[in-house]
Amino acid sequence: MSRLEVCHERELADGDRRVVETPDGDEIGVLNVDGEYYAISNQCAHMGGPVCKGKVQGALVGEYTGPGERINESFSDDLAIACPWHGWDYDLETGVHLGDDDISLPTYDVVVDDGRIYVELSSADE
Repeated sequence: MSRLEVCHERELADGDRRVVETPDGDEIGVLNVDGEYYAISNQCAHMGGPVCKGKVQGALVGEYTGPGERINESFSDDLAIACPWHGWDYDLETGVHLGDDDISLPTYDVVVDDGRIYVELSSADE
């Protein structure tokens, strides 16, 4: 397992994000959301859009109440990121598409060591 250095902690404030390139040329987005670090592939499964430029918010959930009734929608505490090109939403922690469990993006472990932020290049799903 190898690490990719991202930056120093003070360079990635709450709400900030940074995209780094792996030795293989893949892009990984590293985000600081409420003091927690997340790392996810920056290539949307739909058309390759820059996922990590998208909006981060609670995942939209809906409850079907019956025929002819509106779906009750709310936002959960689970964070999601939406690709800015076409709005595909992914769970920020797991990379799973919110509408289809068969679609997912690789996510990565983030490690802070001596004030430096690193991404573990083996994906978190392996």
